[in-house]
Amino acid sequence: LPASGRGETRALLGIEWSWLTLDGLQHLVLPAFNLALFKISLVLRLTRAGVREVLPQDFVKFARAKGLSPARVMVMHVLRNTLIPLVTVLGLELGATIAYAVVTETIFAWPGAGKLILDSINSLDRPVVVAYLMVVVVIFVTLNLVVDLAYKLLDPRVRLEAAK
Repeated sequence: LPASGRGETRALLGIEWSWLTLDGLQHLVLPAFNLALFKISLVLRLTRAGVREVLPQDFVKFARAKGLSPARVMVMHVLRNTLIPLVTVLGLELGATIAYAVVTETIFAWPGAGKLILDSINSLDRPVVVAYLMVVVVIFVTLNLVVDLAYKLLDPRVRLEAAK
């Protein structure tokens, strides 16, 4: 796999995209793997721990005793209760992945926000640095809002407390 660069691009709606070509996708594999590797392991460990915590609880035993299929018990009862802490971690880690993409873009020589912010820091272009930081802050705040709204969908206790 190529270790640097963006690869061949194709224009779509007036913008050059590298993921529209096979060469561009090959150039994308290593940076994407680099960004995702630690995050995937974190999510898998958290999911496993949550499932191990929920499986022995009484409501799961009751669902099995009612004769529900094992897949339905796992999806509707176990994973749904595991999702509450998982959504929190996913929201924060997605924001961190976007913020830390600067390092990955620099290492793999991808032209993007990472190159822009590093060039701006080196040339003391303060407005661009401030604008980049504001965009990252807006992304983090938006992700936290989405996580809070997802809580309302996932946790019935949040809905009951809001109704009172």
